[in-house]
Amino acid sequence: MYKKTIHVTSANLDGDFYDDLKELSELFSIHESTIFKDLIEITEQHFKCNHVYNQLTEYQNHSPERWEKLHYSLDQSEIEKIGKARQKYKISISKLAFIGFLLFWELLIFIYKERLKKSIDINFLDSYQEKREKFKKHIPYFLNRFNILQTG
Repeated sequence: MYKKTIHVTSANLDGDFYDDLKELSELFSIHESTIFKDLIEITEQHFKCNHVYNQLTEYQNHSPERWEKLHYSLDQSEIEKIGKARQKYKISISKLAFIGFLLFWELLIFIYKERLKKSIDINFLDSYQEKREKFKKHIPYFLNRFNILQTG
C-alpha cells in the first residue's frame, strides 16, 4: 500500500548522533529519516510497555558541540502517532530519537541486521561504543528522569 507524504519537517540533532545515523544508513542502505523514525518508534514502544512511567516533561536541553538538521517526511498516521507522543510525554521528537540512540541503538542495529540478513563490521559497533562513552553522563539522567526500568 502506498503511503502519501503529508508533511515534510526537520529535527535538530546532536552532530555525533547524526554521524552515526548517516553511517548506519549507508551500512544498511536505509534512509536516515527511516532510521530516525524507527528510533522514535522503538523508544515509544518501551514507554508503552511500561519500561517508562510517570509524566514526562522534557525538551531539548542537551547542548552538543555541533547541531545537524535532518529532514524527514510523515504520512497522516505518523503525524497522529508522533503528535500523540508529543502531547502525552511533553517531549520533543528529536529528544525521543536521542533517547533511542542512547538506550536502544544496539537493539535497532540488531533488528536491521536480522531483518536484512546483513553482517555488521565490529568496528562500526566499537565506534558507537566510543560515542556512547561520550554521552555516558546523559544515560543515568534519562534512566532516572523517565523512570526507565532496566531489565536483564
